[in-house]
Amino acid sequence: MIAAHRPAAALRRALLGIPALLVLAAPAVAATPESTPATGPSWLAKLGRDFDKSSLGRVGALGPNEQDPELQAPAPQGGRWLRQGFDLRGADLFRFTCRSCHGAGGRGLPPEVLPLVDRVRATSAELQKKQESTAAADRAVTAEQLLRHRIEAGGPSMPGFDFFSPDEEDVLIAYLERLAGIPDPKHVDRSLKVPVDRVGELIVKGTCQTCHDSSRVPGAKPAPWPIPTLDSLPSSHSARAFVPASRHRGQAGLHGRGPEVSYLRDQELEAAYFYLTAYPAH
Repeated sequence: MIAAHRPAAALRRALLGIPALLVLAAPAVAATPESTPATGPSWLAKLGRDFDKSSLGRVGALGPNEQDPELQAPAPQGGRWLRQGFDLRGADLFRFTCRSCHGAGGRGLPPEVLPLVDRVRATSAELQKKQESTAAADRAVTAEQLLRHRIEAGGPSMPGFDFFSPDEEDVLIAYLERLAGIPDPKHVDRSLKVPVDRVGELIVKGTCQTCHDSSRVPGAKPAPWPIPTLDSLPSSHSARAFVPASRHRGQAGLHGRGPEVSYLRDQELEAAYFYLTAYPAH
């Protein structure tokens, strides 16, 4: 894994001003899949849905702020996160890939975005018993298999996250069990150490690509307020300008229509910029 991420490491000093010696001295991080560029159309484009009429990617900041208490911990300071990678838990993976559509509480916005917590609660044998379900344990096992399949393959209004590592999927499910409040959780929400480009990849593929095409489709008719393509963002924004541009709705031609991503930290958005620069979308 370390070799797979070394080509990207050379960009860190130039992008964020971290001394090269510190970057080269970065400790090893846990094995993660090799990062790959974002490709293809947005999820909205794949579904043929109108940006203004769809809730996809726009639910993350709606309703009460049900932020997990662990997210109130101070963000890493200085360049430590860039040198050493990120410590990710299930709550972080949820923010990177689920929250923009399902909201902070996992309740979605029916009928387009169905509640996530209901599917997770079905994995609980204890709750199955309370519903007087026969063979509750077997039903709970089947429900978890279906949940994993939905995460990996997606659904009618949901992209698949087949780029998750097995460890990432496990800790995400552990957080979902806690979010759904099931009385018999089966997974441990442990911390994973992952490199900066992996964090950026999770955010770009899990949140940004819901609305942003990877690149412009040849011959496509430009919209009156075009959503910028992922491959255009590094050339149109500096590393320092990318974060405030992501924070404020109405930037980059969206005229106030952009979703709110206040629940993503500055370092996490910088990681997304780093990933888009190191692995150009196409």
